[in-house]
Amino acid sequence: MEERQKGLFQLAFPIFIETMLFMFLGIADIFMLSLYSDEAAGAVGAANQLLGNINLIFVIISAGTAVLVAQNAGAKRIDNVERIGSVSLLLNLVIGILISSIMFFYGPKILIKIGVTPDLMVHASDYIKIVGGGLFIQAVLNTVTAVIRSYGHTRESMIIAVTMNIINIIGDAVFIFGLFGMPVLGVKGVAVATTFSRALAAILALVFMFRSVLSIKMFYRLADGPIAVFLSLFKIGFPSALENMSYNLAQTVILSIILLNLGEKAQITRTYVLTIIRFVSIFSIAIGQGSQIMIGQLIGAGKFDEAYRTGLRNFKIAMLCSVSASFIMALFSKKLIGIYTEDQEIIKMAVIVLIIDAFLEPGRTFNIVLISSLRGAGDVIFPVIMAAISMWGVSVLLAYILVVSGSGLPGIWIASLLDEWIRGISMLYRWKGRKWQKEPAK
Repeated sequence: MEERQKGLFQLAFPIFIETMLFMFLGIADIFMLSLYSDEAAGAVGAANQLLGNINLIFVIISAGTAVLVAQNAGAKRIDNVERIGSVSLLLNLVIGILISSIMFFYGPKILIKIGVTPDLMVHASDYIKIVGGGLFIQAVLNTVTAVIRSYGHTRESMIIAVTMNIINIIGDAVFIFGLFGMPVLGVKGVAVATTFSRALAAILALVFMFRSVLSIKMFYRLADGPIAVFLSLFKIGFPSALENMSYNLAQTVILSIILLNLGEKAQITRTYVLTIIRFVSIFSIAIGQGSQIMIGQLIGAGKFDEAYRTGLRNFKIAMLCSVSASFIMALFSKKLIGIYTEDQEIIKMAVIVLIIDAFLEPGRTFNIVLISSLRGAGDVIFPVIMAAISMWGVSVLLAYILVVSGSGLPGIWIASLLDEWIRGISMLYRWKGRKWQKEPAK
């Protein structure tokens, strides 16, 4: 297939655009909500932290799907691809419905437990019920996107994302500002627009997959060894999800540290800063995901030496992009944060954090790109071990120590900086050691 021979640019550029659109959507949400109120923006930031953790449950299946589909496509085992696609889609749908029910009924209580203040809960409660209640849609979208991308159809995935983002942004504007005679719904309107746009994207992705990638008859293969497929998905997906889960849970603990020790302004500052730094990491994310597809297909074809060289080349390209973007972000930090707020206390705090983050981002590039390459090769255990040691032993513990010592939000970023670099350098040693070189999963 021609798609399996695509280079990094052909794979990564559509992913770059798609990821940028997703990030722009998050930034547009926060920006429009900041015009509504700072509390609304902070509430959505806190709710999305929880939803990010919940979404990692779906990553268990979709991450395994991405690796197995890429490797089996590279080895031209199409029957296996159909088995993997049918089992993973059904699993994530069932799990998604269960999780959606829990979030609809208990989401607000969970937010209160992690320390979201009453002022923020006024806005966060409706958001978590609506967006959380629609998480089963995200579960389906994650799985179908994993299949489409792993076959090299990153351009089509991008087009679906463009459509979703346009619908979402229009919906946000309509409900936040009351355009076209619609009522001003604020955060509730953002939640409705988000859920509707995801549903539309899921439908478009399913239609494309069944028309151009796999036949809808793939569901006939559900009875063809589903337990073996599930175990293979779990073997790769669970460690991959654990690594991401460790990161997100660590960030949730850090969120609680901020809310309980530094207050609402620090959380609002963190929300604005995170929206800005997403633009820096977008290069690494796109290159990392493109690299995972390339490595998976090369491993499936048994081209180990080419996979090794490809992984290092992709990493070097990502590092160059990351360093350049980090420098630009630090240079224009005050102007960037001024887009979101005129509060001088928030601006002063955010500028300091953004300068620290300029040194953090290259370390994050090690992790994003090299972990993606390792995952494409099926090496998923080592990143989990390093995540448990470094995230909790360095990032969380040191963040708490620095906060109670009076370092504030900059102290939290310093702890994260050390964590990213420690893990990142260990990933480079892992890749160069080539312990990931083994026969592909089936």
